[in-house]
Amino acid sequence: MHPVSIIAALMISLNLTPLVTPGLLFAAEPATPKTASPPLSPAESLKKLHVPSGFRVELAAAEPLVLDPVAFDWDERGRLWVVEMADYPLGMDGKGKPGGRVRILEDTKGDGHYDKATLFADGLNFPNGILTWRDGAIITAAPEILFLRDTDGDGKADERRVLVSGLQEGNQQLRANGLRWGLDNWVHVAIGGHHGKYGVNTRLKSVRTGESVLVGSRDFRFRPDTGELEPQSGPTQFGRNRDNWGRWFGTQNSNPLWHYVLPDHYLRRNPHFGAAQTLVQLLTPPNPPVFPASPLEKRYHSFTQAGHFTSACAGMIYRDSVLFLGIETHGFVCEPFHNLVQHVRLTDNGVTFSARRATEDGPLDFFASEDRWCRPVMMREGPDGTLWVADMYRYMIEHPDWLPKEGKAELLPHYREGDDRGRIYRVSRRATPAFRAPRFDQLNTAQLVAALDTSNGWQRDKIQQLLLWRADKTAAPALRELARTNAHPLTRLHALCTLDGLGELEPAAVTRALADGHPGVRENALRLAETRFTPEVLAAAVRLAGDADAKVRLQLAFSLGAATNALAGETLARLLTANAAEPMLVAAVMSSTIPHLRPLITAASRAEAGGSGALIEPLLTIALGVNDRDALAQLLAPTLTPAAAGARHTPAQLAAFTRLLDQLAQRNTTLEKLRGTTATDDALARLLEHARVIATQARATTTDTNAPAADRIAAASLLSRDPATRGEAVTWLAAWLAPQHPADTQAAAIRALAVTGAPEVPAVLAKGWAILSPTPRLAALAAWFSREPWAFDLVQRVGRGELPATILDTTQRDRLLKHDSKRVQQLAAKAFATTASPARSKVVDAFRPALKLVGAPAKGREIYLRLCAVCHQRGDDGKDIGPNLVSVVEHPPEKLLASILDPSADIQPGYSAYTCTLQNGEEFYGLVAAETANSVTLKLADGSPKIVLRNQLATLRSQNLSLMPEGLEAGLTHQDMADLLAFLRTPVTGGKK
Repeated sequence: MHPVSIIAALMISLNLTPLVTPGLLFAAEPATPKTASPPLSPAESLKKLHVPSGFRVELAAAEPLVLDPVAFDWDERGRLWVVEMADYPLGMDGKGKPGGRVRILEDTKGDGHYDKATLFADGLNFPNGILTWRDGAIITAAPEILFLRDTDGDGKADERRVLVSGLQEGNQQLRANGLRWGLDNWVHVAIGGHHGKYGVNTRLKSVRTGESVLVGSRDFRFRPDTGELEPQSGPTQFGRNRDNWGRWFGTQNSNPLWHYVLPDHYLRRNPHFGAAQTLVQLLTPPNPPVFPASPLEKRYHSFTQAGHFTSACAGMIYRDSVLFLGIETHGFVCEPFHNLVQHVRLTDNGVTFSARRATEDGPLDFFASEDRWCRPVMMREGPDGTLWVADMYRYMIEHPDWLPKEGKAELLPHYREGDDRGRIYRVSRRATPAFRAPRFDQLNTAQLVAALDTSNGWQRDKIQQLLLWRADKTAAPALRELARTNAHPLTRLHALCTLDGLGELEPAAVTRALADGHPGVRENALRLAETRFTPEVLAAAVRLAGDADAKVRLQLAFSLGAATNALAGETLARLLTANAAEPMLVAAVMSSTIPHLRPLITAASRAEAGGSGALIEPLLTIALGVNDRDALAQLLAPTLTPAAAGARHTPAQLAAFTRLLDQLAQRNTTLEKLRGTTATDDALARLLEHARVIATQARATTTDTNAPAADRIAAASLLSRDPATRGEAVTWLAAWLAPQHPADTQAAAIRALAVTGAPEVPAVLAKGWAILSPTPRLAALAAWFSREPWAFDLVQRVGRGELPATILDTTQRDRLLKHDSKRVQQLAAKAFATTASPARSKVVDAFRPALKLVGAPAKGREIYLRLCAVCHQRGDDGKDIGPNLVSVVEHPPEKLLASILDPSADIQPGYSAYTCTLQNGEEFYGLVAAETANSVTLKLADGSPKIVLRNQLATLRSQNLSLMPEGLEAGLTHQDMADLLAFLRTPVTGGKK
């Protein structure tokens, strides 16, 4: 028996009297805690598993045949290759010593159970992914991807070849993993979780080609045989998987399943466009509920409050029809913390999907164990269409990096408990026969082609691989026949993709596939058409512009970027205007824009008269980026030309002109440079003469005391963009800081001042500081932080005593102390030397008496709304910037106390703050919400998004800080803290959860 203390329970559920009667699927009343249970034998643990009525679960393998399984795959001989992360979490010696293994399991008796194990490789560095490949296997073991093979037939790897190097190491739960075969004949890899070097030029090296490829924190794909490697949309933390039609999905801890809608290889064709997001969360909101069979803490009264996803991993789409009837798409997600696998149903929803938990599974999730040692960490459909689940079987599955400091020493003996155990389960329908692995190694080429006609996704993938490895082009006629006449869409699709891999796919086959009766085939045919755009293929493709299926139209928008003739451009223009309300489809069109800019501008200008719409602005960015003056004239005509001679420009035109000036500033250029020399006499130069009229009108509006305040500030803001009128604009904007004006007007004026970049702005802010209320003060501080010279000015004023150091919270001070500028760092160290805040650990200790007090949740909610809701959502309250606080309901008070008072000690993946500096000196501070080849999207501290094109980016640096400020304890009593903790630990009912 293992002693359980308060500390030992910090990251693992208390073991309570079982709430589920074996064999029944209903909840009982919670009981009182008792000491933690010992590990169970495979047979005993099997009895603790629950699956829905009509299903059964059986043990396919267990210790001693397999230990610590985290990934597996089958080869063409039916053998099961298992990756064992035996060195989790800190190495075999607690100091990082590698000890990962690969075992090959065989069923020698033919009874569907593996009974023989061969140690193929050991001493691997925290391996976590596998793909059987030719006569060996590819393994992810950061910092490398390895190919291992046995050359002498003794079952042990004696050849070790590095395929890819440069993968991030660090936390073992956040390393590159996956290895999944794509319809595109590439191997796809999940890069792992967000890490401390997110977005700072992480490069991977293909050993075969010698090429170093900038991947950053995106996922990637590579070809093992040629060494080609390129980024893909990401990051996925653990388990990048696809559906039958080539759409990719990922997971990340509290986000159980998302869909990558915009592939990176399309987006990077256009460096002048940045997509705000590339993925869609399918199970919303974050931290959706789970329904475990393992014991629950006694505060819960029903399974609707049984817990939430906190360790989601290995999200997959089921690719067979053995488990479920019908055509609906099914998915599964592992949740090892709660000892379960959840089953979800996916429904088509435009370019993406909607998803929900499969409620027909009953009050428990699809695969749920009462055994708190059961840790399902990975699963996939097997060659027989059943669901196979890897159970790492550990007492703890939480990495020590995320344990509170106070608990690490006490939990140290438990870190590796269970390292001598491991199980693999097979879930099937009750009537499903015993497992029999197919022996594709015994089939000739013709038999392999015939075997493609199967419902099983793993089998189709493996057959496709085998046909490509054999490179037997005599398979082509039979594959063409399958693609042309087979009754099953997935068989037709794999035949086409195999022909593509063999170099035997003819344009005529693509033309036929573009008219296929199944949208998934049409969608993939468009992808295959990109290198085969004959007139006939293009004509067939453009007919899909009105396809009823949004995913087909999305792919058409991507694929037409590979065609250069006028018909492709005209079709993209139709797609743009017909689908203007669908941001993802608009992004797809923008990725294809550069060869077709003019027709797209014409279509967007007709759709958005006045030149101020959401379609015009990205096209303007692209036209500026490629320096197409005729396109710019076409775009700017609606903005710069009054409706009638002598008429005033509309507010929408003024706003559009301001955005143009902002875009020029981000490129370190001006309106004068855009206009050209005096000798320049083209449409754009003539059109820009109207800019003088706009400036005159803006000056009149600024001084018109009868005009609305918002219009006057907007006019002054416009004038501030022009060096010729910047000085007077700053004077006008400074006047709006007077106390007679409302706080929101003052804040708007400060934001406009910040955009000017004028050197006198810090002095204006300092002069008005004393009369500003909290809202405009926040805007003023954001302005000071937005440029290095202004940040230096702020520190100077604090150092001289002109501004009190108390205007800066601890996080803001840390930003200055860790600033990219050495002079800011050094001056900040002096300025804050006498005002240093107490060490966070001491603050935590000072508030420990609150843990012994009884809290009032209602009073705690008031404190949450005052201090936390500005960044954290909970139920219907708060903003979605930091982690959703539903995820902390189960956290013990000790952990919550430390998280509140020392937020930067334990930053969740994806929530580390970054400083982004543009080439023009402007700075932004926030979370990296998305990354593509062309852009980085920041979520700023106020929750607003900021898309930064990489060609305008100077630096992007992690501050290793949380956006959550330190010092929230100021003004709080011990009872206040007890109330807040009580509220945060109260289950959310109703609302967004």
